[in-house]
Amino acid sequence: MRHPIIAAFVLSALTIPGIVQAQSPAAAPGMMSPADIGASPLTGTPPQSYVAWAADGDMYEIQSSKLALTKGKSAAVKNHAREMIADHTMTTKTLMAALPKTSPRIAKPAMTLSADNEAMIAQLKQAPADQFDAMYLQQQMAAHQKAWALHKGFATDGTDPALQQVATSAVPIIEKHLQHLKAIAAGGMSGM
Repeated sequence: MRHPIIAAFVLSALTIPGIVQAQSPAAAPGMMSPADIGASPLTGTPPQSYVAWAADGDMYEIQSSKLALTKGKSAAVKNHAREMIADHTMTTKTLMAALPKTSPRIAKPAMTLSADNEAMIAQLKQAPADQFDAMYLQQQMAAHQKAWALHKGFATDGTDPALQQVATSAVPIIEKHLQHLKAIAAGGMSGM
């Protein structure tokens, strides 16, 4: 391993329940299985909950990644953070643009973090400098598994067509992020 932070992330990732360490290299975004992801699709999500949870996930990704730009040490972490800010800003815009098309119409969700995501942000803010990168990457993996479960489940059985389209478009983006995280963990994307 080139960087002790990356090595620490790999070791910590091995201890996270549900993370599958091996992935088929042929898995294309949007085509990954629950075994590839380490999570199962969340089915039966009401449209209002989908909107609230998707917005919360995007807000966490953006806020945590802004922290990573200032506190992160490795180029891979900073590059990943830039990608998260850009992609999750886009998925938020896509979600908000779909709200007027929902039936019955779903209002814009509160733009405040859930208690769980707020707690993760607080952990990142308090992380010692030499532990920030590993903590950020570990949180990113867990957050993306959760996001994949939400979006993949709603893409499969969502009851609102406009939101189902949002979920379907989000799945390959999240899978790309998970592939990048696994590559960083393997030391293959030190500069991304």
